[in-house]
This record gives sequence, structure tokens and C-alpha cells, in this order.
Amino acid sequence: MNPFEKYSVEMINNKLDLTVLEGSYLPEIFPHREREIDLMAKTLSSVFHNSRPSNLLIYGKTGTGKTSTTTYVTKMLKEKDPEGIEIFHVNCQVFDSPYSILVEIANALTQTNEDKIPGLGWPMDRIYSELLKRMNRSRRFMVVVLDEIDKIIKKNGPDALYVILKLSDDSTVTRTSFIGITNDTGFLESLDARVRSRLNQESIMFPPYNASELRDILKLRISNISGSKPIDDSALNLCAAIGAQEHGDARKALELMRIAIEVSIRDGTTKVTDKEVYRARDKFEMDVMREAVATLPPQSKMVLLSAVVTQEMDSSMMFTGEIFENYKSICRELGFAQLSSRRISDILTELEDFGLLTTSTKSQGRYGRTRFIRVAGNYFDVKRYLVEDKDLEKFRGTGIGKQARIDTTVPLDSIPPEKIDEKIRDIWDATPSE
Repeated sequence: MNPFEKYSVEMINNKLDLTVLEGSYLPEIFPHREREIDLMAKTLSSVFHNSRPSNLLIYGKTGTGKTSTTTYVTKMLKEKDPEGIEIFHVNCQVFDSPYSILVEIANALTQTNEDKIPGLGWPMDRIYSELLKRMNRSRRFMVVVLDEIDKIIKKNGPDALYVILKLSDDSTVTRTSFIGITNDTGFLESLDARVRSRLNQESIMFPPYNASELRDILKLRISNISGSKPIDDSALNLCAAIGAQEHGDARKALELMRIAIEVSIRDGTTKVTDKEVYRARDKFEMDVMREAVATLPPQSKMVLLSAVVTQEMDSSMMFTGEIFENYKSICRELGFAQLSSRRISDILTELEDFGLLTTSTKSQGRYGRTRFIRVAGNYFDVKRYLVEDKDLEKFRGTGIGKQARIDTTVPLDSIPPEKIDEKIRDIWDATPSE
């Protein structure tokens, strides 16, 4: 029997379509965003007076409805004049360079595959010129939505945005306005004067939802679920409260409710209660860090433990050499064979790739660069997860003592020539990070 059979039958029998609780769902009503919708509509309505509207910059934390509201408003704008308006929505997390953004817009303006611009190979000036031709040929008003606009600046610098914004001045026939969406409230400060002047935007802030507002949103979405199970008011309130704790994140509140309903279906309960919401939260917030630590090989766990205790003792000493010395003490205490320093360096890199450590490079001037290491997240929690392992639970750290500080006042000319390079490395490794 197909293992999915009983679950698919239960879903069919309950006649539930939970897509209205998904983040990609675009509702027709946006509770508690009427003010923001009206501000956007008022600005964009200039197009009906044959005038180019101001550019817009939309701010707000994750889950405050920035993208969905902007999508709704631009959709309504297009419906008002389908022949005279074009909307382009570009996610700058995906299209994160001026090249890829210009190509994406240019290709959206053609209907034949023969005229598509390749993703690579054309010089930037040729793409820019071709896009201007297509814009002027369309003779339509264009709105370009740059979702997560801050990603362009972070990856390419402010000049990248300057090139894109220049389209509105260089297109002789088509009028173009830009809508930037970001959760970075310091975005404007990251731009130089040239780009800020060309952006010339009006800003709209999307405030976080409170628990009462999230409850209204949940209630409206649930009312659109055909054949939905009964949902206790307390479960509804709990979902809203959890979402409000997460900076007013409507997306999280909706996802929790969706998972709670699915848990209720799988368990065969008659309604959704607090119990299902708490179980949904556990699934939603499964401790990924704990799972990652638990699946590490024993030697990797001891290297990570060494990094943790080193950071506990003195975070300025988070260098490979110090971690290796503490690793050897841990091996002696717990009775494990020791690996070479080269292998420990490789394991540190593997732990970084796994997201358990972060590293930065510290310049040592003429003597090169040194890797400075940090434990990702809360190192107290990481230590707690590590000592849950039966092989590490007896660790007490009795053999670990901070290495003696190097005396940096000793003149180098008093050191034997063959020891100078080693001395320099020790001095830099003992120097606290700024």
C-alpha cells in the first residue's frame, strides 16, 4: 500500500484547501493595511494624469505584508489600464546584479524566443541600449518593483542601482517608476548622494502587526477554507500571540495555523486546539542546531567543544593554535586519540561549512593573515547539546588551562634567527582581536 494513501484520503474527506494560509497566497482584502494601500495608490495614480509618479521605498520587518500588498496594489493598477501599464516584479535575491535585472526586464518586453537576450555574453552597454529600445517601442507606463532592493547594493555597491534608476531619465517615450522593498531601515544611508538624488523617493513604513491585528488576519483567512475543522478561539489567539512575539510576523502566524490544522487531520482530532498549535510550533521551530551537533562525528564534536570552551575562557584567543591545545586537553581527559593539527584545521573548516562556526581573517600586516574563529549562535546552548552525547557527558574541563600569554616586549633582535618567524606568529596569535 502506498504510504501516502491514508493521508491523501483524509485530506480529500476533509475537503481542505490550505493554500489560503501559505505565504504565496494573494488575498483580496488586507486587514490593517488600508492606510499603506491608499498611500501607494495615491502616489501611483499620477499616471492617470499623464505624469510620472514618484519612486516609492517600502520599509518593514519580515512578515509585515510589504511584498503581498505591493503585488496587490500594482495588480489593481494594471487592471485599471491593462493596455497602458506594464508591471515588472524583480526579486533582487535571485536577480542580484544590474546585468541580470536589465536582462529580465528586457526579456519580459518581448514575446518571441528569438528576441530573448542570453543570460550571459552581451556587454552591459548593449543590453542597456536594447532595453531602452524595447521600452520606447512599448509606449507604456512601466512600474518596476525591486523586491529586497538592498541586496543589489550589498553585493554590487551603489553604482549598480544608479544604472537601473537611470532608465527613467533615458527612456524618451516610456515613463518609468520604481518601487523598492526592503527590511533594512538604514538602506538610504548606504547610498551615496548621486543615487539618493536619482532615487528621489517617497517612503512608506509598514509597522509590525500586533496580536489583535494578526488575529483578524487569521480569522479572515480561515473563513476562506472550505470545510475547515472547528478552531478554538484560544488556538487562534495563541497563533496570533506567537506571531506578534516574532516582530509581528503574519507569515509565521499563518504557517503555524496551517501546520496545526494538518496535525489535527493526521491525529484524527475533531478540532484544532492549543495542543495542536504547540505541536505545530515544535515542528516549526525544530532545534536545527541541536540536530546538527548530534549528527557530528566524535572528533568533530571534540573540536567544536574545544572552540566553545576557548570562547568561554577568552574570546580574543579564538585562533587555531589555542583551539588545538584545548582539543588535546579534552582528548586526554576523555581518553580519545588525538588528531594532527593539520586535521584539526580541516575539521574547523568543515564545521564552518556546516554553519556551526564562523571565521574572519585578521590582517597581520607584512606577516600575513590569521583566521579568527567564532562559535555560531549561543555557545552556551552548543555546549549543552555537546555534553548530551554519552561520550562527552563526563567532560569537566579539568585539564584545560589558558596558554601563557606571549611576552610581546621581548625585542626580536634578542631571539635566535631560526626562532624569529615562530616568535612573530606567536605574538600575533596572542594579540586580542579588535
